[in-house]
Amino acid sequence: MIAEGKITVTLGDSVQIASNRTASVSGLLAGREVGEALALLPMVFSLCGHAHCAAAQLATGQGAADMRLVLAENAREHLLRILLGWQGGGTSMPAPPVMALVADMHEAIENRDTVSVAATLDDYLEAHVFGCPPEDFLAGKSWLGAKTQAAAYLRDIQENGWQALGQTDPAPLPTLPARMLAKRMQEPGFCRYPDWQGTPRETGPFARHGQHPLVAAHGSGLLARLMARLVALALLPAQMRRSTPQDATPPFGMVETARGRLVHMAELEGGRIASYKILAPTEWNFHPEGVAAKALKGLAPAQAKAVIEAIDPCVDFELRAA
Repeated sequence: MIAEGKITVTLGDSVQIASNRTASVSGLLAGREVGEALALLPMVFSLCGHAHCAAAQLATGQGAADMRLVLAENAREHLLRILLGWQGGGTSMPAPPVMALVADMHEAIENRDTVSVAATLDDYLEAHVFGCPPEDFLAGKSWLGAKTQAAAYLRDIQENGWQALGQTDPAPLPTLPARMLAKRMQEPGFCRYPDWQGTPRETGPFARHGQHPLVAAHGSGLLARLMARLVALALLPAQMRRSTPQDATPPFGMVETARGRLVHMAELEGGRIASYKILAPTEWNFHPEGVAAKALKGLAPAQAKAVIEAIDPCVDFELRAA
């Protein structure tokens, strides 16, 4: 989730995944006053910045965090992945409303009218994603005949016979006990190559919604992951309407982002940052032995690209053939 860096994926008899990004900002934040550190974070993280700010606020005990901006940011990130990556025909989605979601939520919070953003998102999803109200999609209404970009892409996946590409045994990231997590996050290398009980876990839409009927009907391959993103997106307007502040739980701040669970851990001494660690979703999902490495085995480059984008790293990636 840190803006800089790139993941390199090399296909072959075994899939190699390498990352040149750093998963820690400890050196940047150590010794700073909490307020100064919190002010720096939006400049460090150009992607999912509101999620990072919320996680930092919670981790440093600076009060409950308003999650409405995080939800708007999640909607934007899901929609951008569809807008930019789901190329299969259909009527293209308009980009300006997507890019305005977070700013619109800022304004709505100031005007105490966040319901309007949820209503606008509902209307956008009906007109440009599902071709029906999101609640109808979630209830199982047939929608793949819609002329939208999302429906056209999923039809292409089915016509190409790619539904089961990248099928793996699900290993979702469970709730992490605080004491055990604190111990693990102090281990050298854990935040870069995390595992839980000896297994690299998966986080993100498929880990959260894999048991939803619309997802479970397609197993654990490419189509299931795409459907999980759509389920997550369809749930967001209702989540915006009922959102309440998330209580601080220092030393941890945990936030569910569009790409998965983000964890910040802060240790304070005298109002200053003594130690700061970040565990981002991409480190789980693109662990060298994790879900992406398993899902990409035996795939051609075009197939691998589709699966990588479905798992969705938060940095650029380069795909190479061995």
